[in-house]
Amino acid sequence: MTFLLSPFQDLMLLTLAAADPLAHVKDGQLVFDSSGVLFNIGLTKQTFMFMLGGVLTLLFFWSYSRRAGKQAVPSRWGNLVESVFGFVRDQMTRPFMGEHGDRYVPVITAFFIYILITNLLGLVPFFEWLGHGSSTGTGQLAITGGLAICSFFIYHGFGIKEQGGLWTYFKNLFPHVPWPIYFILVPVELIAHVVRPCALALRLFANMLAGHTMMAVILGFTAVFTSEFVIGGAAIAATSFLAVTALTFLELLVAVIQAFVFAFLTTVFLAGAVHPEH
Repeated sequence: MTFLLSPFQDLMLLTLAAADPLAHVKDGQLVFDSSGVLFNIGLTKQTFMFMLGGVLTLLFFWSYSRRAGKQAVPSRWGNLVESVFGFVRDQMTRPFMGEHGDRYVPVITAFFIYILITNLLGLVPFFEWLGHGSSTGTGQLAITGGLAICSFFIYHGFGIKEQGGLWTYFKNLFPHVPWPIYFILVPVELIAHVVRPCALALRLFANMLAGHTMMAVILGFTAVFTSEFVIGGAAIAATSFLAVTALTFLELLVAVIQAFVFAFLTTVFLAGAVHPEH
């Protein structure tokens, strides 16, 4: 029995990273075979998923734009894309900026779709075999930090443009209060503008990392306990399978929610930048 379990255990340890759950979510070299030699193209797995998410996002919009205006009735795909734009417009931009916010729908939608696609790529089993372990591009703090920095410059850039210049924009950051209060207000306001992109990056990173780590830990029980106790291990394996199946559906929900939260908060910050009076 031990002889039969040994190959199974080795496979489980390799696939599920049971020896170290963190190995399941750490970034690693992108390779196409177990030896790590064949087709090693110099990219890490999360960087590859980051780039792939960008390509798929471009294809998402391009597949719609190339047919827009050429068909009297949109296709099913066209209806889907228009529904996403309508959702962003009705649930994010117009509640905060009115119809004036319609001009910002494309950039907010781009954030939403890109983050959603990248989140979902982390749930594709195929990526388990492209190097050791698996995660998602948004499970890397450098990537979520880059997205947050892009959001930071976008909403400040639009704010400067809408208000007619950097100095006017800077003055409007602070309410009109007695001058001694500025000694407290200015540092607090500046810190708030630093904390906002940090919160965007950390929230997305932590949620995506936590879900994949939890699945790795639960699946790891299958390999570890099966090698020590066959009957009990079989029960643990069945329980782990059901738990991870439920977690996978939860991760699908989290992927959508986190994409929505990032886009929603970017909209809130953008509304404050272009309409400081509110």
